[in-house]
Amino acid sequence: MSMRVSSNQMYSSGIGGIQKLQGELYTLQNQVDTGRRIVTPKDDPVGSAQALVVTQSASVNDLYIKNQGTAEIKLAALDASLDGVNKELQNIYDKALAAGNGSYSDSNRAAVAAELEARLGSLISLANAQDGAGRYVFAGFQSTTQPFAQSGNAPAAGSTPYSLGNTRVSYSGDDGVQNLQVGAASNVATSVPGSEVFMRIRDANGDVTGRSIFDAVQNMVDFLKTPGVSASSPVYKTALGDIDSAMSSMSRVRATVGANRSSLDSMGDISADRKLQYKEQLSNLEDLDYAKALSDVSQKKLQLEASQATFAATSKLSLFDHI
Repeated sequence: MSMRVSSNQMYSSGIGGIQKLQGELYTLQNQVDTGRRIVTPKDDPVGSAQALVVTQSASVNDLYIKNQGTAEIKLAALDASLDGVNKELQNIYDKALAAGNGSYSDSNRAAVAAELEARLGSLISLANAQDGAGRYVFAGFQSTTQPFAQSGNAPAAGSTPYSLGNTRVSYSGDDGVQNLQVGAASNVATSVPGSEVFMRIRDANGDVTGRSIFDAVQNMVDFLKTPGVSASSPVYKTALGDIDSAMSSMSRVRATVGANRSSLDSMGDISADRKLQYKEQLSNLEDLDYAKALSDVSQKKLQLEASQATFAATSKLSLFDHI
């Protein structure tokens, strides 16, 4: 039994075939123009989904890289501030140690006391250091509040006049430590609270001595201003020991900051490698094979031209031409 094909069916089928080839050719040309194999999700639904996952992972990795850069800037500024404090403490310690020389007169010690008093002011300024955004480096979470100010307290009676119970400089910050997420499971501390750096001098065993750096320096200043004192005095030995412990504490804090910067370098290398890996994965999923694509374009053009020529020829045929 033969199948009858109407002229309308032939026309519709021919037009449909040409439109399909035109659509396929348009897709190929669009791919060549963009250089991408996947221009829209329908080009490769599975590959498009995989590319989306890789793109999202790459975006997260870029955020970690940005945070690593921010953390490095913060830690570099913190280390520079700590270095300034450490140098000031070293100068204070050297002057105070020299003042314990028995050949120093009361006027010599008074001159040293005057210099140490000026350096104490410098220490307070360093403790109130601000970053590029105007936030206080050593204020903990209270970064918009100036953390240190001279208390105006008078020396208390006893061998060590100033202590945390009657401190020379008050602290208005808190114990907060600022952190940044620099990896999927990695946070890095980008600050050290002033309470830990300046207010809690720790001895060689890590125990808090009960005095701040400012207390130690002021106690030394007050001692050196007193006529007829001797380096054998417990007040002198305590103040000098506190300054020495403060430098040791500063070294431990700087070592922690240095370790954080070192870990950032390692994480930066890992993140950079991952960035390249994600780029390569996206390239494998999305990039176009130009040689194959151009060959496919030529083939589709031939098919389209042949289809159009055939359609043009058959569309003119009519039964009446043979009657």
